[in-house]
Amino acid sequence: MKKSKTVMIGTLSTGGNSPVRIKAMIKTPVQYLDKLINEALTLQKEGAEAIRIAVREEKDAKLARILKNHITIPLVADIHFHYKNALKSIEQGFDAIRLNPANITKRTEIKQVVKEAKNKGISMRIGVNSGGFKKKFKTSQDMAEQMVNLTADYIKFIEDQGFFDLMVSLKGSDVLTTIAANKLFARSYDYPLHLGVTATGPFLEGVTKSSVGLGCLLSQGIGGLIRVSLTADSFQEVRVAKYILSSLNLRSFGFELISCPTCSRCEVNLIDIVEVFKKRLTDRGFNKPLKIAIMGCVVNGPGEAYQADVGVAFGKKKAVIFQGDKIIKKSNENNVVDDLIREVERIWS
Repeated sequence: MKKSKTVMIGTLSTGGNSPVRIKAMIKTPVQYLDKLINEALTLQKEGAEAIRIAVREEKDAKLARILKNHITIPLVADIHFHYKNALKSIEQGFDAIRLNPANITKRTEIKQVVKEAKNKGISMRIGVNSGGFKKKFKTSQDMAEQMVNLTADYIKFIEDQGFFDLMVSLKGSDVLTTIAANKLFARSYDYPLHLGVTATGPFLEGVTKSSVGLGCLLSQGIGGLIRVSLTADSFQEVRVAKYILSSLNLRSFGFELISCPTCSRCEVNLIDIVEVFKKRLTDRGFNKPLKIAIMGCVVNGPGEAYQADVGVAFGKKKAVIFQGDKIIKKSNENNVVDDLIREVERIWS
């Protein structure tokens, strides 16, 4: 897949040679300002590299100036229905604007937004969701083609105004539509694609759909930025995005913990051991990019521990800590968390 062009969101580069970026979206209603600011701070701390905010009314655009007193990452205004909200958002200092071709359709209005974005030197995202079509399609491919056709017409008009700082998103509420639409678009355009599966549902279903859809596209070199959508807290969306990128070796966000699913051969409470170890190492602020294996029995345990940077394999309540092919310590179920943390910090201090 050919490389996309580079487009900036404020100071953040997307596409081109940039790493795949992570975007988050504020979920707190705008009237709860203190809570909204805290959410933005949490998202930045979790690793979001840009934040999108729904601007429903012109007065909401003032959030750009308010939030920029608290966070340093770029802000994107999410605009639907009312083009004047986009104009106000540009005026108030948002770093990018998202327009929806399904509900901002008048050429004169689009032209005004493009003109102001060009004057301010900010980028725009053309974002199409499957929910914007109030009709049923026979197949996911049919819907994908309609999404791409609508986007192509919109882009053509914007390009005719001499504006090319564009990103594009094509999000279906199902995985197959999302994959088909983005693959189809990527064949003809080099604009960075903002990937996501929309309206994915509750946490487990949403994580599954997002991982499958985004993973398929990213593994083919498609996508410059991702936003995971879950019916869950926004910080969870950022965490899942980081796991997706790290699982594909596209980004690294500190240590990677691998552990077995357990079976009847396992004679220790591996689930609790893994959770306690992960929490304690995270709480200590350990963020080295290393692989740590915690395995419950001797079938794959020594091999996985050997292939990791450091790891532990259990036998009958006993444990052996490996660094590469060398046993560096013996331990047991009760002491293994302390012992493994001690060895991790000693080796990478």
